[in-house]
Amino acid sequence: MELRLADRLFSAFPGKGNPNPCSKRLNPVKLVPDPDADLVDACRNPNHEGFEVAFEQLFLRYRERVYAIAYRITCSSVDAMDVVQESFSLVFRKIDGFRAGSLFSTWLFRLVVNCSIDQRRRARSRGWQHAEQFDFASEAAAEPGPTPAAAAEAREFGGQIEQAIGMLSPKLRVILALRYLEDMSYEELAATLVLSLGTVKSRLARAHLALERVLRERFPHLENVVAAGRSYGGGA
Repeated sequence: MELRLADRLFSAFPGKGNPNPCSKRLNPVKLVPDPDADLVDACRNPNHEGFEVAFEQLFLRYRERVYAIAYRITCSSVDAMDVVQESFSLVFRKIDGFRAGSLFSTWLFRLVVNCSIDQRRRARSRGWQHAEQFDFASEAAAEPGPTPAAAAEAREFGGQIEQAIGMLSPKLRVILALRYLEDMSYEELAATLVLSLGTVKSRLARAHLALERVLRERFPHLENVVAAGRSYGGGA
């Protein structure tokens, strides 16, 4: 059976995982100790002598990942920085409500996703169209081996896919960004987005179909690029 266009486009980028929502990535959920548990406990009490140090350590540990997720969703470095500030502000105010039965990182990423979606909606309501694009192609272009021409073509190719993803609804855009650009497993997606595994799979399937529709309507030439067997990042 012929692969869908969106599937083939994602597979053209090394290291982005299998976009098929039915692929065998459904691993058993294992209960593991939260590596942030001690820091979180210290942050629950502002009077704790280690409060400031603990909060700073959590910030330093997650700031880059928080920024990356926010940037994938907002497509703006300025908005992403605002989301980082807002997200950690919420952590400061709401950490008492964090349930110790789940991972702190999952709770944090959920806050980041919600803040990013809100920030993107606010930007759109202001009629501000950002020119920035997240670096979907830069990782592939940075792989060893490609010629300057191939690297430039990879950036153009990835930029068009980014534009297509940016045309999707926030829910579909978020799940694609987290799945392929942040490489989250189905279990991580379910925990971060507060969805069942079945809903994760169905939403990914919807996202693929929606992306494929946009690609066929707005960027029909990409199908010919992928059909020609072109792979970026130095691959054959």
